[in-house]
Amino acid sequence: MSWLTLAKWEWFKLRGRRIIWVLLAVLTVFSAVIVVIRYADYEFQKNRDVTDEIIFLPSAPVVDNFEVDLNCTEFLAGVPITEVPAPYTLDDIDLPGTDRKCRQEIGAIGVRIDKLINGFTMPGAVEQALRWTGLLSIPLLAFVTVLVVGSEYGWGTLRSSLMKGPGRWQFLSVKLALVAAAIAVAWLVMLLAIIIASLVTTALASGISHGDMDASAFGVIARDVGRVWFAGLPYIVMAALLSILFSRWAGGTLAASGLSIGYFFFELFTIGRLIKLFDGVNGMRWFSSLVEYDLGWNTAAFLFGRAGEPIPGFALAGAIGTAKYPSDAHAFLVQLAYILILGGLAFWLFQRRDVTGPSG
Repeated sequence: MSWLTLAKWEWFKLRGRRIIWVLLAVLTVFSAVIVVIRYADYEFQKNRDVTDEIIFLPSAPVVDNFEVDLNCTEFLAGVPITEVPAPYTLDDIDLPGTDRKCRQEIGAIGVRIDKLINGFTMPGAVEQALRWTGLLSIPLLAFVTVLVVGSEYGWGTLRSSLMKGPGRWQFLSVKLALVAAAIAVAWLVMLLAIIIASLVTTALASGISHGDMDASAFGVIARDVGRVWFAGLPYIVMAALLSILFSRWAGGTLAASGLSIGYFFFELFTIGRLIKLFDGVNGMRWFSSLVEYDLGWNTAAFLFGRAGEPIPGFALAGAIGTAKYPSDAHAFLVQLAYILILGGLAFWLFQRRDVTGPSG
């Protein structure tokens, strides 16, 4: 059986699974919604009044747990402060300090608005939406891989399929290549959804235009698509290895799915907190070195990272402001090592393991 014939047969089985199309639709909608959310947040932020607290002179009365809100937007526009609650008086107000604090607050809002604009206009919309969609897609990729690789075991059709001629190495490689290719096409569909959402939201935002869409911008977009695609490959081969490992037991497909997805969420919600917990503890410095080669940490670095800089809002939950990302090259090589090692183990085990009956 040729590679092409085998690929056509695997595609025939894959496209008949409705769950695959449902997951693709969910990811596509999610990628567009991220752009829409940033546009909606921009519309809310650009017109809202900025409030802060009045600063009082050192000689003013001290009242514990007492805050006086001030509309900074009106104050900086020249609207005077006319009253303050007792025991304060208007003479107690530090006007230069209050002015300075309000300007800082409005400046911070301005920076946030600029980031939101970058989040729904091109090319920034692609980078940000792909990052978050890429993260969400990882457990779904693992699930799809288990379906593709483990279904033959569950149905008990693996022996008859191998008897038709394809070698084991060819059989497994076509399955994994099909998943990787299908995901690549899915990313192109999601890229199109992001671009459409960006065009619509930018048209709705008066006075806002896209950034420079030159050759370098298109190069960045192509890089981001390739980045999220590559970040999912280690989890694909991991799911394949677990599918083969649990193939002999009833419920093996379910177990492989649970472990593949569970491993991702374990790293997402645990590793970061452990990094923060052990930060600065002399006896646990080995843990930080170990995390440098952890798959989840390097995946987060590859999707969200800025080499050597503190984590900008998200990586693995709980590590914000504590650890720093490794370089892109480090993250890439660590992920590549996982692909080669886990993939090699999957092919080795698939070649050696006897084919049994249906496992369910």
